[in-house]
Amino acid sequence: MNINGILAIYMFEMSRFRRTLFQSVASPVISTSLYFVVFGAAV
Repeated sequence: MNINGILAIYMFEMSRFRRTLFQSVASPVISTSLYFVVFGAAV
């Protein structure tokens, strides 16, 4: 097994996850919160 290759792919994927953390976690939370605020006030 090529440990250096596996480590390089792992580090690349982890850095990509950190770059897109806001898009993948915070954006759905914000949009769901806004949905509940807007439609909760309408009801």
